[in-house]
Amino acid sequence: MPTVEGLKRRANEWKPKVVSAFVVYVTPRPSPVEDPDTSFDIVEITDPDDPLLERICFTKYQLRHARRAIGEGRWDVIVALKDGEPVGRIWETFGTEKPLANGVPRVKLADDEFFMFDLFVEREYRRSGVAFTMADHFFRKYPPGETTYNYGYGFISYDNVPSIMWHHSVGFQIAQTMNYVEIGPFIKWKIPFSDMPRFGPMSRKGRHTDPSKDVFGPPLFP
Repeated sequence: MPTVEGLKRRANEWKPKVVSAFVVYVTPRPSPVEDPDTSFDIVEITDPDDPLLERICFTKYQLRHARRAIGEGRWDVIVALKDGEPVGRIWETFGTEKPLANGVPRVKLADDEFFMFDLFVEREYRRSGVAFTMADHFFRKYPPGETTYNYGYGFISYDNVPSIMWHHSVGFQIAQTMNYVEIGPFIKWKIPFSDMPRFGPMSRKGRHTDPSKDVFGPPLFP
């Protein structure tokens, strides 16, 4: 039977809140990671029936949606393993996201763009090198001069300092800022007219409407 404290936590989790976020981008380049930690194994989930997928999805809803998206070739997952156990992950989507409740903002992408979301590291490994080891794999996956992708995006809430530091240290820059409403783990709706500038993956216009344009913006830190 659910406890009162448990019910309070669930109610608080589903309480709508406004979140301010950076939309960041990076272009293909050699890996900036000088010394990846080889004690972690990095694998990718590209098969919807991969048994590892069940171990990184927290709910049946998330698992069902992830299987469908991976099966359609829209998503994949970079997973860090320690002694066979998943300890970190980066989800990626390669197409415009239209669903209203899948945990991803409704990002709009050109054919040569992708969007990474839900960068996560288990608490006991957050002081280890696992995040940078995943970053090393990420950059090697999209080598300059070989990949067909020209821009990779991500988004970071203003209060997530560790994520801001990680993105800055591996070379991400600011493409846009925005505010969104977050309800529970799966609803992230952009607040109308909060996107600045009004050109980018969170806007009506961007490289998805004019792929000849370039993305530019300042670093996360001066």
